Amino acid sequence: MIRIVKRQEFYMFENKMSTDEFSISDEVIMETFHQFIDDYEDDEIDVYGYFDNTGELIGLIRFSEETVDYLFESIDNLPNSFFTLIGVLFVHPNYRKKGFGKELVEFAISKATTEEIIADPIDIEASNFFNSIGFSLCNNNGDCDKWLMCKR
Repeated sequence: MIRIVKRQEFYMFENKMSTDEFSISDEVIMETFHQFIDDYEDDEIDVYGYFDNTGELIGLIRFSEETVDYLFESIDNLPNSFFTLIGVLFVHPNYRKKGFGKELVEFAISKATTEEIIADPIDIEASNFFNSIGFSLCNNNGDCDKWLMCKR
């Protein structure tokens, strides 16, 4: 089931993530995850979670409608000035490669109010994941982030 994550559930997930052991690549992801948690209280953007049949939170996604600004000016052929940005997608390592990330992304797409969907993957593994579900690298110019991926 996917629904908005309540604050208490979010912090319980953080505690679980802090006690589990991860590979070195997951440690880098965890640093980003902890930064996301630090930013959570200041954001007005809802965070959605995937909950298994026992009610355990196993993955998160945050997406928002954005406008083309200085970070994204250099994406070629973006026909509209509004797009949906998937800024955070995190699935607990024990639950990866089981379809939960794909379901979270499909949920975000179903809720999007824009035609353009852009993802900002954190690393090559995430980039490969988004590619596997139909995203491709955006046509970028200049200094635009090479990892931005589009689904149109």
